[in-house]
Amino acid sequence: MKAIIISILVLAACAAQGQSVLEHKLDGSEKGKTLQSYLEDLEKTKSVNFFFLPDWLNGIVIEKDYSGQTLQYLLKDLFLGSDLNYLEFDAHTIVLVKDPTQAIQHTTLLNTAEREQKKIEQAQFGKPETGLRNKKIWMKGAVKGKGGEALVGASVYFTNLSNGVTTDVQGNFQIQVPAGEHIVTISYVNYEEKVVNLKAYEDGQLNIDLEEIPTVLEEVVVQDRANREAVTSNIGRVELSMKEIKRSPSFMGEVDLIKQIQVLPGVTTAGEAASGFNVRGGSADQNLILYDGMPIFNSSHVFGFFSAFNSEAVRDVTFYRGGIPAEFGGRISSVLDIHSREGDNEKWKGGAGIGAITSNFHIGGPIVKNKTTLAASVRTTYSDWLINSIRTNYIDLTNSSVTFYDASLKLSHKFSDRTKITFSGYISRDKFKLQGDSTYSWNNLLGSIQLDHIFNSKLNGFIHAGFGSYGYEVVDASQVNGFNLSYKITYPSMKAGIQYQLGKHKITAGIQAQYYGFNPGTLKPTSPLSNIKFIQVEDQQSLESGLYVGDNYNINEKINLEAGVRFSMFSSIGPGSVNMYKPGLPLELPNLTNVVQYKSGETIKSYSGVEPRLSFRYSISPTSSIKFGYNRIYQYLHLVTNTTAITPIDIWQPSGYYFKPQLADQFSIGYFRTSKDKTYDMFIEFYQKKIDNILDFKDGARLILNQQIETDLLQGKGNAYGVETQITKSLGRLTGSVSYTYSRSLRTIQGPTASESINNGKEYASNFDQPHVINISWKYNISRRYFFTGNFTYRTGRPVTTPLSGFTVDNISVSNFSDRNEYRIPDYHRLDFALVLEGSHKRKKLFDGTWTFSIFNVYGRKNPFTIFFKEAANGTLVPYQLSIIGTALPSITYSVKF
Repeated sequence: MKAIIISILVLAACAAQGQSVLEHKLDGSEKGKTLQSYLEDLEKTKSVNFFFLPDWLNGIVIEKDYSGQTLQYLLKDLFLGSDLNYLEFDAHTIVLVKDPTQAIQHTTLLNTAEREQKKIEQAQFGKPETGLRNKKIWMKGAVKGKGGEALVGASVYFTNLSNGVTTDVQGNFQIQVPAGEHIVTISYVNYEEKVVNLKAYEDGQLNIDLEEIPTVLEEVVVQDRANREAVTSNIGRVELSMKEIKRSPSFMGEVDLIKQIQVLPGVTTAGEAASGFNVRGGSADQNLILYDGMPIFNSSHVFGFFSAFNSEAVRDVTFYRGGIPAEFGGRISSVLDIHSREGDNEKWKGGAGIGAITSNFHIGGPIVKNKTTLAASVRTTYSDWLINSIRTNYIDLTNSSVTFYDASLKLSHKFSDRTKITFSGYISRDKFKLQGDSTYSWNNLLGSIQLDHIFNSKLNGFIHAGFGSYGYEVVDASQVNGFNLSYKITYPSMKAGIQYQLGKHKITAGIQAQYYGFNPGTLKPTSPLSNIKFIQVEDQQSLESGLYVGDNYNINEKINLEAGVRFSMFSSIGPGSVNMYKPGLPLELPNLTNVVQYKSGETIKSYSGVEPRLSFRYSISPTSSIKFGYNRIYQYLHLVTNTTAITPIDIWQPSGYYFKPQLADQFSIGYFRTSKDKTYDMFIEFYQKKIDNILDFKDGARLILNQQIETDLLQGKGNAYGVETQITKSLGRLTGSVSYTYSRSLRTIQGPTASESINNGKEYASNFDQPHVINISWKYNISRRYFFTGNFTYRTGRPVTTPLSGFTVDNISVSNFSDRNEYRIPDYHRLDFALVLEGSHKRKKLFDGTWTFSIFNVYGRKNPFTIFFKEAANGTLVPYQLSIIGTALPSITYSVKF
């Protein structure tokens, strides 16, 4: 045998060089031939040599049409699951080898794992058989952390096949592979990687438990899933690591999930005091934010300074800005899917954190070991000292108050290994008062229960029921002008879905229904002496529902297709009334002719539409891919506001008689690449989003307590487009990313008359149009436990409408304003630093403490939030720039886990 190998190598060294015969394109003429005869034909027609023993190829017939494929593809396909393989010695010399146990490759992979000091486990299903060629088996299982916590998005990679999958929201996975021996690598961010020497000859259940990294050597860095799956994930999808978020610089030391979303490519915000975020030119209300499956209408505390989500209560976060699966609907820009943490199955664990203005506490563990678990968290603030210490020329803040709290609870019970029920609850409340001003308060309340059941190895499903509410209240306690303004939305919901594995197809289907009850506003006097009159805007009721089906299909090792369709329906229902206006004339009060009444349950107006979804990925090589995505989504709820940022007193307007649903079509295409050593990832992605029936307000609109709100709102078209690019370094002592986004967000509202148009029907920039955005973030590992992190962000200044001149009529000042959003405020830029000192990484310890020292706005940039004008004594208008944070803000936070 040794002589044969030496002879082959000598022949290979003498062969002519050129393009590899493995790249030879097939034309279909090979169909029906034996592999041996086809290879012999190639030797006659091309300058190529194949070395093999004829007995090895007995019975191998080319049964399929391989037109357009390469010879390499044909050999891989025919040898799949067999004991045959090939070696390329040069472009014209191919050696077929017979390795019944694939021992050469198998041993090499195991030796590599041992050198890297990875944990290696053994697993076997069934017994070795002869004639395994092309036999496929299903390998299924679950990946969990210590205590039984499901690890969502963990990678299960068959190294010898260069193929793998990631776990779902329950930590489960399934993949079809050839029967035989495999090396399986299981990894998850900040957990020890594990290698399984798998011998699988029949279907099997492979359950893996991973442990958190106890000691991180300086040369070893675990990658964030968002970067590790840049090439293999679907377009527009990002999975965020909560551990890395906690190490990032933050405002006043408060870990903020929403702030980290705002620095992703294609995502912006209106400023420090802006609630929510803007995705690819969309408004903040166009983002669907789900907490354990329930939508949340206000995602911030204190007018946008802090996230409404306690980071210690969050298990995993998935963000979609493109390629949105068919199961999600109702918002046209993005989906932020948040799942809360469950309690540990084996023992009680907890933790607490204390910072300059907030503190939090969380605990979780088994009520019944390995069966019933509980997790709870609470966070509150004591920030009055901070606002009372602020000195300003505009108002005395010494007796002002800012308070908030949020709390969550999750209770899980396993009836069996197949059936599980989970209850999730969340509540938050804010209260804000300036001295001598009104008191603002707003709250969220969510509750849901979900039953998950595995019917068999291929089919599982769930049923989910929930209730949510959001409301605000503004109170002025003065005797003369005292009032109470309240607003509320309630939204119970039901949904059910299944997931079915059919060969290479992963099929999902489901049904969803959500009822909305709107109290658009009630104004009451707070005392008998108040001059305020009672006003109540008529309640509104709506029903939104949807059916969906989707299919994730791995066509082959290079092509993945995720396609789906959603059919959504929306009805505005009575009791209610509709104002009627003179036909052909603008919707204005002088043209009001009648009010039509609708009975309880009667349909006032209904809409429906088909929403196709498509996400396509083509792997050019193991390190590069091209992705394409298309979404069509209807949005039936509109945020009604005449401010740039969401405020607690904005209102949501359902589609109805005068307001059509927004409809968006988004296309995106991108190129994604990772370096061969997995150190660098990069991508460039182009997108365009067309929106119909986008809502904007008329000049001088009055939106609060407006019983004829259709007279102050207009609908038109939106156009957003751009390019996003990012380079990420994932390995080494210094890691980080640099991203640049060029984007435009434009609107056109043109009606039949000037009063029904904005800017005379000309295209104008939206309030959140920021063409140039640069984000730089880094983490430097000073040692195994000390990290220096930082962020720098730059954004083009937002558009504003400004007064160009002023004059007086009958002693009344009148301003002449520019076109809508014709000018811009100065550009925004900010630098943040943080030093993270983590505690001991030993497994056995009573508690684990972490200190975080951060500086927000290091060089004290006075970034303008807006521009406003005051009239001087001579009647001229003097511009002023309002900066929310105009100084560097240091903070210290200490957190402990036990």
